[in-house]
Amino acid sequence: MTMEASRTKPIVKTACGGALAEPEKYPSAVYRGEVIYFCTRGCLLAFEQAPDAFMAGEIEHPLDDEEIQD
Repeated sequence: MTMEASRTKPIVKTACGGALAEPEKYPSAVYRGEVIYFCTRGCLLAFEQAPDAFMAGEIEHPLDDEEIQD
């Protein structure tokens, strides 16, 4: 491994298929023992309402936080 490669942060994929260079700046949750990252708070809220359905792709990606109703 080169010195440059060791300084590069890996890209982390989100639950919705996006990619994050700095995942610590995004919402996350633990799903089946693994930390899962979300591109928006709306996605996290949708996941929290139905984790298995969200991870199976059965829930449409929320456009923003306002779409989630309690």
